[in-house]
Amino acid sequence: MEKGLKELKEEVLGTEICTGCGTCVSLCPNIISIEDRIAAIGDCRVASGRCYRYCPRTVPLPEFEDRLFGDVGYRGAVGPYLKYCMAQSTLSDKQASFQYGGVVTSLLLQALKEGLMNCAVVTRAVSNFPFPVTVFHPKGILSAGRSKFALSPTNKETNASVLNAGHRIGVVGLPCQSTGLKKRELMPGEDAHPEGKVTLNIGLFCTWAVSQKGWRSIVNQHVGKATIKKIDIPPPPANIMEINTIKKRIVIPLDEVKRHVRSACQVCLDMTAENADLSVGMVEGREKYNTIIVRTELGESLLESAVKSKYIKIAPLDDERWRHLNKASINKKKRAITEAEKRKGSLPYYERIIRVREKIEKEI
Repeated sequence: MEKGLKELKEEVLGTEICTGCGTCVSLCPNIISIEDRIAAIGDCRVASGRCYRYCPRTVPLPEFEDRLFGDVGYRGAVGPYLKYCMAQSTLSDKQASFQYGGVVTSLLLQALKEGLMNCAVVTRAVSNFPFPVTVFHPKGILSAGRSKFALSPTNKETNASVLNAGHRIGVVGLPCQSTGLKKRELMPGEDAHPEGKVTLNIGLFCTWAVSQKGWRSIVNQHVGKATIKKIDIPPPPANIMEINTIKKRIVIPLDEVKRHVRSACQVCLDMTAENADLSVGMVEGREKYNTIIVRTELGESLLESAVKSKYIKIAPLDDERWRHLNKASINKKKRAITEAEKRKGSLPYYERIIRVREKIEKEI
């Protein structure tokens, strides 16, 4: 039996597990969002709602369970994939601002060039805060480089963009957002009006995200009115966040930053965006490279065409780094399950992910 807003409030929106991804926003007039906070402000009589169906924290219909991964299902340490590699954009620093290898930017440019999409939902920094926007030109894509670390409700913007029937949309999102998009793809609604379509799902590696309220506290205390140019978290044992403004480098203890991590991130199993077409993250020890996990034939085709167009150059990812990534992903799953077991109360999401522990222990 399908469920609607009533169950979504009981199982997700009214609990600590809501990811703030924005997947349910704009699907229902009774759901609103302010920054990364999402709430239901009324009741809905629809017994079977898209808001519940697409949410990355709800139980999928049985017929789709084996086609969803990450927090929804389990298929190994990093989820299913066709291949993996490391890669680097061929764009220069003068053309765009990159966090690491600039691969996401180059993939979007290639997708726009070949017509796979005619617009992209990306996250842009506005006055030092992340903000989702739909962009239609290369300049808009280039303006959205670099990691933000605070959550932006990307799928809220995606839902708004989908209302245009002519839109073919590429979306860059966090693992929870990629899962919401995948559920929408597998379980579409029956709408009276024509809709656009998400044609590309690029997921970003994510260990955790800071709430916008927490990020505001960090910015007010350490940055003030200066414009942030880049944010980074160096690999262990550094245990710091670095914020670079035009004039200076600011170092913040990571323990201070982690006090503002969203509660839902602490029970998230998905580090590598297992439901995306392509998953992209950093390569530890290689500052200007990205790791790419190719998960679908569409993702594989896009990567190959980006290489042929000389937007991207690729190289093998060595076995040691691949093993390290798998271990880090498994450890995130274990931490999330342990945290779920400690929390009081029983939610369907907790019950589902706790069952994953046995599968993990068998694998390792």
